[in-house]
Amino acid sequence: MRKSIWAVMGVLVLAMMLLVACGGADDSSSSAERFTEDGDSAASGEASGGGSSSGGASTTLQSFATSGNDGAAVTSEGAPPRAPEPEPSSGSDSSDAGSPGGNGLGPVVLQVGAGRIIVFTASIVVEVEDVPLATQQAQQAMAGLGGLVFGQDTTTEPFPRTVLTFKVLPEDFQEALDRLAALGDLESQQVSSDDVTERVVDLESRIVTAAASVDRLREFLSNATDLEGVAQLEAQLLLRETDLERLRGQLRTIQDQAALATIFLTLVEPAPDAPEAHVELVQTAYLGTDEGDRCPGDDELSVDEGEAITICVSVENTGNLSLIEIEVRDVGLDLDEDDFVVLEGSLEGPLEPGETLVGYFDATAELSRFASPRFSAVVVDEDGDPIRIPVGVNTEPVELDVTEDTSVPSFTDGLSGSWESVQTLGRVGVLALGVAIPFFWVPLIVFGLIWTGRRMTPPRPRTAPTAAASEESETFE
Repeated sequence: MRKSIWAVMGVLVLAMMLLVACGGADDSSSSAERFTEDGDSAASGEASGGGSSSGGASTTLQSFATSGNDGAAVTSEGAPPRAPEPEPSSGSDSSDAGSPGGNGLGPVVLQVGAGRIIVFTASIVVEVEDVPLATQQAQQAMAGLGGLVFGQDTTTEPFPRTVLTFKVLPEDFQEALDRLAALGDLESQQVSSDDVTERVVDLESRIVTAAASVDRLREFLSNATDLEGVAQLEAQLLLRETDLERLRGQLRTIQDQAALATIFLTLVEPAPDAPEAHVELVQTAYLGTDEGDRCPGDDELSVDEGEAITICVSVENTGNLSLIEIEVRDVGLDLDEDDFVVLEGSLEGPLEPGETLVGYFDATAELSRFASPRFSAVVVDEDGDPIRIPVGVNTEPVELDVTEDTSVPSFTDGLSGSWESVQTLGRVGVLALGVAIPFFWVPLIVFGLIWTGRRMTPPRPRTAPTAAASEESETFE
């Protein structure tokens, strides 16, 4: 009987051991499964939220996973459209690119990873022939994509210019850039993509914390009975609610920026050429005088003193304005505008842009003389009205190498010198006569004044002889 009892007890102990062993195996299996699930959750949280370890952050990050609406990002506050995903990439991208063929700018390729919140912004400058017309075309092009005009700034002075602000869906961002660049010549383009995913996650986490704090304060306020405590709680509640609304406003702003891409378009017209008056004056020379038949001559000329030479002058209008009342002279060779003989063109003008005035001077080589040309003219606009701007002159004077004449003077040279002396004396006499003529009337006026003064002076009256004088006169008789 006792053996049977021990046998029964042994069976019961063995059964209990078997049960304990099975329970430990089940617990190990359950622990392993729980470890695997936790590891998967942690990995999913890191993939969605950039490695955030908090439960609230993991939940928030998982809320940005792609849904069935063709890649639309979802947040706890709403569902703004997510950025286009051409190919996976490491994050945001920024470029200065444009449409092909526009000043060497290439197309923009934005690569954004899945599940990210991206803010797209672009600023482009397009040169067009007609700014008002291009403005209408740009608005029509964006309307075809469902874009909105958020602002327009137009000026007409000093040159027409319009700045337009467009909002388009992120998936239409690249198409919008291509359409706007096709309006004219793309001058510049800056495109940026800002990854705001971490900012959104941080704001949502702070909003959750702030909302919980507000709820606790409201609960404390509902249970408060002390008047001073109520006042303190209301002040704290006001601060917490203000901070909560500020955080929610920041989140809504970022979500709105991510929901619609922003494009700043600047339309400009080609700047007109600045008014410029400029000429190129070139001098050449050759021996002898033949009324300029051999013009142009040489840039350098070696001559003997006293030899006759011809100075050729070529004036080209290299500016973009017309010239009239032209004067060409040479102060170094003592040649004024009256000595200049025109071969081609006219001194009265107009000398149009690109045209050339050709003429010459007859001169004599002298040791003390060197070429120093001068040019002046009146600048006029398209209507022929004078413009008060200077004329830029680029001169290339001829180089004269004059050799001194050391030969013995001949009879002809003496006669020529005497004749020059007679001419000089004659010029001096004519000059003196010319100076004296204006003052010839001065002596006549002086004489006339003196004569008139004498005529107008009355004669002195004769006085009667006194008694003494009469007695003396009688005595004398």
